[in-house]
Amino acid sequence: MDWHAHDLRISDRNIHYYRNGNAGKPALVFCHGFSDNGLCWHRVAGWFTDQFDIYLLDARNHGQSSRGAASAEDMTQDLAEVITTLKLAPVIAVGHSMGAGTVAGLAADYPHLVSKIILEDPAWSDEIDTKSMRKRAAGFEKYLEMIPRLSDDQLLAMGRAQHPKWSSEDFPSWVQSKREVDVLALKGLPKGPWQTLVQRINCPTLLLYADETSDGIVQQKMVDQILKLNPCFKSRQITDAGHNIRREQFDAYVSAVGDFLV
Repeated sequence: MDWHAHDLRISDRNIHYYRNGNAGKPALVFCHGFSDNGLCWHRVAGWFTDQFDIYLLDARNHGQSSRGAASAEDMTQDLAEVITTLKLAPVIAVGHSMGAGTVAGLAADYPHLVSKIILEDPAWSDEIDTKSMRKRAAGFEKYLEMIPRLSDDQLLAMGRAQHPKWSSEDFPSWVQSKREVDVLALKGLPKGPWQTLVQRINCPTLLLYADETSDGIVQQKMVDQILKLNPCFKSRQITDAGHNIRREQFDAYVSAVGDFLV
């Protein structure tokens, strides 16, 4: 599948995105996680390319989009402006981790722009200890500082060692994304109480989460709470997967998404 690259100027910033060019089909918009880029979705998006007009966005401070301090709320506004400017509404929006927070924010703050959303292991936490949060952010920062010191071969070897379940097709975009992420991306990680956000979503929502014993963020206790807070949510646990569910259990992932999109 060939993805056509585009740049969209909104306000004082540029948002880079990839599109399959199926004009006239319903819009399906994908938002990646921290330190990824739009092309990280190419396998999943390719699965649905005949049915949808697909957009793979580079978030601010990622890929080829603009640099500059941007909060989680700013990322949501970027997404809303892209959808509005391109006249795509109502869209189905899919997000992973940080991008899931962006998509959830879109559904809560701009409900007229979405028809359904899919959240893959959103980066939500009950962690309120600011010391722990600073420690986690410092770990991300060290990770980003290390990447320029590695060759592409070294980075690829690190990725394969860290993610043995991934398809070989996932690594080229993963390596590329690590070359393109800015440390300012840390400002865009979700903050604040996720419970309030969940309660404000009123469109059909699919929450995909991983094993309790994996490195997934969303755990069963949180899922149970989400389902009690908002009847618009449905959940699907995908076993033998971690935080990167679609990359570790691709078939189960596209099956769950396909069922929800029907």
